Amino acid sequence: MKKIVLTTLSAVFMLTLFCGKAAAQQKVKVADKDKAVEKDDDDNRPGWNNNAPATWDAVIKDDEVNIQFYGKHWTDGRNFNVSDFGTLPIDKIGEFSLTREAGKISFKGVFQNHWGHGTFQFDENTGFKTYLAQKGYTDLDYELMFSVFTTDINKAYFDFMKENGYAPISNSQFKDLAEQDMNRKVMEDYFNLFKTESYGHQSLDKIVELREHGVGAKYISSLHQAGYKGFSLDRALELRDHGVTAEYITEVKKLGYPNLTLEKAEELRDHGVSANYIESLHKMGYTDVTVDRAEGLRDHGVSADFISSMQKMGYKDITLDRAENLRDHGVSAEFIREISDLGFKDLSLEKAEELRDHGVSAAFIKKMRDKGVKVTTLDDFIKIRDTGFSQ
Repeated sequence: MKKIVLTTLSAVFMLTLFCGKAAAQQKVKVADKDKAVEKDDDDNRPGWNNNAPATWDAVIKDDEVNIQFYGKHWTDGRNFNVSDFGTLPIDKIGEFSLTREAGKISFKGVFQNHWGHGTFQFDENTGFKTYLAQKGYTDLDYELMFSVFTTDINKAYFDFMKENGYAPISNSQFKDLAEQDMNRKVMEDYFNLFKTESYGHQSLDKIVELREHGVGAKYISSLHQAGYKGFSLDRALELRDHGVTAEYITEVKKLGYPNLTLEKAEELRDHGVSANYIESLHKMGYTDVTVDRAEGLRDHGVSADFISSMQKMGYKDITLDRAENLRDHGVSAEFIREISDLGFKDLSLEKAEELRDHGVSAAFIKKMRDKGVKVTTLDDFIKIRDTGFSQ
């Protein structure tokens, strides 16, 4: 369960977490700058109401409900089936609960327009906790038991894992399974993927690593369906870490790059080249841009907005090479506008580059004029700047 210092709750934040639940399940320690937050052990308990009751926010989407649980110094988000809770209180505050082998969560609150909020209390099942202890699992505090509950780890879960070749499960592995929400459905998806895609039997630690990096069975399958096969799980981890998804690849391909490789997709992502970036160049008429050229332009800071700003200044036929040179020399529409406002109209791009290279800015020209320097041409200001005058 991820520990944070809570501020305000955001509905938009909630909706984002609905789509990215795995990222909210890694545990981190709370720190107040250089000093750890000191708190009584009871403060860690989900549902502990020493100063205020633990709270929840939720959003319903289709047949799922994502619930974010908030304690005094922590938060944890999980997805559940709406049917798990029976009848939910709609438009009127009510109570509902969920019971599993690991314990029971009692909720109080209300749902309106698919959004819900309220308070909750978690009560662990001491009998199941004893069962876990007898299996050799230690440090079964309230936080871990809460994660065991939300992951729905029960006696049948251990049988299921054993049937698939994962026994025994170490104490650290058990903790990872619970905290990463590696429930039976998640594990079944991994097992089916390994079998159908010939990845063979993978270690539990490898599966945990995949989960931690957001590499689920759906992610790998989506790349396979996009035509990319034969890559290892380690390669999948690398691609995910670099932000390469099947959706990203498909978007780029649609712009006229059907032979995009995984290596090139990874490189483009590293350089910040999105499908929107390429499309923006296409819309401005630069339709013959290769992915390599797009990468180079992005590295030099050439964007559609930059080109558009130059065109609005009167430079209509600017090429990509010229735009790249201007960016390299630090010439912007604002720079040209400031020089123009001082009376130097119809400034050529070549002269703008020259001014930049010699350090002649609008501020420098104003300073020289304030000092009473009687020169009238930009070339004269360049000569003065070259003599060592500074701003």
